[in-house]
Amino acid sequence: MRVRVRLLGATLVALLAWVAPAWAQPKTDKVAWSARPESNDVRAGEASRVLLTVQPQPGWHIYAMNQAEGPVSTEFEVLGGDAVSPAGDPIEPPPSRKFDRGFQMEVGYHEGPTAFAVPFRVAEGARGTVKFRVRVTSQACDATSCDMPTTVELPVELAVAEGPARSDRLEASREVPEQPEGHVAPKAGDAGSAEAGAVDSTSQRIEEARGKGLAAYLWLSFVAGLLALLTPCVWPMIPVTVSFFSKRTEEGAQRNLKMALAYCLGIMGTFTALGLIVTLLFGAAGLQKFAASPIVNLLLAALFIVLALNLFGVFEIVVPSWLLNRAQAGTRRSGYAGPIFMGLAFSITSFTCTVPFVGTILVAATKGNLWDPILGMLAFSLAFAIPFFLLAMFPQYLASMPRSGSWLTAVKAYMGFLELAAALKFLQNAEIVWRLGWLTRPVFLAVWFGIFAVAGLYLLGWLRLPHGGAPTVGPARRVFGLANLGIAVYLLAAIEGASLGAVSGFLPPERYPYRESSARAGSQPVGKIPWVGSYEEGLRRAAGERRALFINFTGYTCTNCRVMEGEVFPKPEVSRRILEFVPVELFTDNGTPENNRNAELRERLTNVSTNPTYAIVAPDGTVLKVFQGLALSDEQFIRFLDEGKRAADSWFSRQTRG
Repeated sequence: MRVRVRLLGATLVALLAWVAPAWAQPKTDKVAWSARPESNDVRAGEASRVLLTVQPQPGWHIYAMNQAEGPVSTEFEVLGGDAVSPAGDPIEPPPSRKFDRGFQMEVGYHEGPTAFAVPFRVAEGARGTVKFRVRVTSQACDATSCDMPTTVELPVELAVAEGPARSDRLEASREVPEQPEGHVAPKAGDAGSAEAGAVDSTSQRIEEARGKGLAAYLWLSFVAGLLALLTPCVWPMIPVTVSFFSKRTEEGAQRNLKMALAYCLGIMGTFTALGLIVTLLFGAAGLQKFAASPIVNLLLAALFIVLALNLFGVFEIVVPSWLLNRAQAGTRRSGYAGPIFMGLAFSITSFTCTVPFVGTILVAATKGNLWDPILGMLAFSLAFAIPFFLLAMFPQYLASMPRSGSWLTAVKAYMGFLELAAALKFLQNAEIVWRLGWLTRPVFLAVWFGIFAVAGLYLLGWLRLPHGGAPTVGPARRVFGLANLGIAVYLLAAIEGASLGAVSGFLPPERYPYRESSARAGSQPVGKIPWVGSYEEGLRRAAGERRALFINFTGYTCTNCRVMEGEVFPKPEVSRRILEFVPVELFTDNGTPENNRNAELRERLTNVSTNPTYAIVAPDGTVLKVFQGLALSDEQFIRFLDEGKRAADSWFSRQTRG
């Protein structure tokens, strides 16, 4: 028995000794790695690179470096002991990109033979031949499956050249290494392909949804509408909706439901029809120009002011403006013209803050494809309409609550103050296009201070309005009144530079009024960013300074632009990255020939017709990266800038090799 046990033990030990190397260093036949020094003329104290080449089997690929999540990123580590140390981040060629259904995200990958470069530095006292290793971690996948992630260690030998370190070789090259024969470059349309032109993430999501079918496309449109409700341009219509329908609570539940439905149909119908008609007649940028029109903005300001005075009890009208009265004159029998017109006003105000999705699908209408834009706009506007349908029904439930009369009157009056604050924004839109220079940021904030201070005094019962009646000031009203006084005080602090977050989108720009072009007046410093106001001048500077362009396509009345320029750009981690490019600022929305040319340039470079749009462009006009709309976080915009910088570095490397 003991002999059998010993024999079994010896057999197990031998088996473990045979399989242990495989456990310690897993191997795969899906990819083959090789390594060699880029140069044989490296002295002690100098930096150089190891070139690592991967050869996947046909149909297989490895993933790119620095994947945010999901697949296993390709990684490299220099293991050199005392003789060799790392000298910078590894360098890879531009990866191909695709949407991976398994990971539900866009991934970067390399197929075919691909060369990477890993910088290293030889120690000062190194002599003779130094030996070191490079550890490589990667994962190979094909269209249906993935191999296990593997780690291999590749040996490298280098004969150290004699002589002192040379000053021009103390840092390793950052150029992308020359690729082996058979290397598969990014396909046309891939985000990694500079030659094919950059595609923004919104366009990619739309095309991917279209490829999955009608249901996926409509769902994407609906979700985009829900996200658009977070933009500042939607906020002014909240008090308008509540105040308009709060005056109709006496008409009964059934009547109020019909009016709310008419309001929502007005939003959906006018949003879709107005967008398509203006786009087809005046081009993809026509809708934004319409929303930026001083006349349109003055009419909206007048509408809000009239409705506010009506809620204050200055006079009594059934509808909030003379235009609505005129519209109702021929339709008193149905009475639906009022809410439908309110839907039209809502659509116009939202277009002043047009989100990326709308501009992208409207471009398709200019190319003869009407069916997709119509369906997309309807689904998008449905998401817009649902919350406002609930707001339209809300006053009905307020009226049915016990003793609603006194506090509901206070709610209506407070809505009037909010409408005055919103009206100032539309007045400012018109004033800034005409460049009168009256409503500067301090003046604007001072007026808002007055509005919220008076609103606070009214809620505390210290000020009465013409609607009459002795105010009943309960605990809730008192707290809300003090909160408004606090808002007023903070607005004074904002004059001195206190941040207002997303609310800054309503404010005039810090530099006022805008100048048409800095090409005539030199660069325009905004904080630490010296903007160039001409695309041609930007290209000249980019070529001379070997930097790519960062183009800010903006607008005079663009609310989201003000949020980005006032709250995101000034942050050190953002402005530092923007300064790595030649910063160019181009206005697109006031109808002048120069603005029209800028709008055409935006559509030609990015296939986008909305503001804000940001593009990273090479000195020859190649678009490397595009970002649309309001960034949901600083990190998202920083990631865009970093990716644009890597694409620009790769572009310059290719030009140097060529």
